[in-house]
Amino acid sequence: MDAAEAFLDSLYIKPKPAMAAQAPQSSCLPIVPGDFTANQPKTLRLYPLSNYTFGTKENQPEEDNSVVERLKRLEDQYQVHGMRRTCEGILICHEHSVPHVLMLQIANAFFKLPGDYINPDDEELDGFKKRLNERLAPTGTQFTGEGVNGDWDIGDCLSRWWRPNFETFMYPFVPGHCTRPKECKKLYLINLPKKKVLSVPKNMKLLAVPLFELYDNSARYGPQLSAIPHLLSRYNFEMVDEEDRVLAVTPLSPEIDPRTQVRPVAPAHGSDVDMGTDSGMSGVEQQGQAIESHQG
Repeated sequence: MDAAEAFLDSLYIKPKPAMAAQAPQSSCLPIVPGDFTANQPKTLRLYPLSNYTFGTKENQPEEDNSVVERLKRLEDQYQVHGMRRTCEGILICHEHSVPHVLMLQIANAFFKLPGDYINPDDEELDGFKKRLNERLAPTGTQFTGEGVNGDWDIGDCLSRWWRPNFETFMYPFVPGHCTRPKECKKLYLINLPKKKVLSVPKNMKLLAVPLFELYDNSARYGPQLSAIPHLLSRYNFEMVDEEDRVLAVTPLSPEIDPRTQVRPVAPAHGSDVDMGTDSGMSGVEQQGQAIESHQG
């Protein structure tokens, strides 16, 4: 081999062999930012949707046939008992490591959270638990075992909505002109246990709606339900499988996910690859890379 051929051979960049399955993923480690987790609530553990058993029970028809009748009944009750107190629960589980909220669907168009107004003589949390049992607790001897007729673990109050007048509009604040609100609705976080049996009235459907479906979707779900992703953004989530093995954690850990394999693509023969750039990637990685993610 003469000097010219040796020089040309030295310029040729040989492609790297394919990475073994157990090889290190990448030599470019992520930059770990400073701590940004001060004053955070505790991490919530979310169990998979498959952990829960769903049954049916007798119909629970609505007390009013129209919105006008509902507002009229609200006005009549206000004259006797004052402001109506309403509590609804946000029940969270996960499916494929994505948080889902359980909610009821009525007549294929109306969505609501489990709960209802509290009887005037009931204490707030006790009355709320009664309403949850009316909606979702199993009846009779249809189910036995773990998670049947267990008590409700009521967590933080996430938001309050106020009805200033006998109308459909509710606001997350008390308007300045309103001194006597007609209704106050509270949304509570319900901590679901590992196992639970839920029975749904036959005239309703229980849906598991992902947070990305609710977000910025007030046209379908209304302002209260579409605000749930905002309310839950304060929490950290830990998604586990049926055996309590952690599948995912949010916010994401700064460590590299071992389930992700980074496989660099070799450049074509004679391609022009700059090996002298300072971008933190090798010349082969600059040419292109294929990332295969195996998420739960």
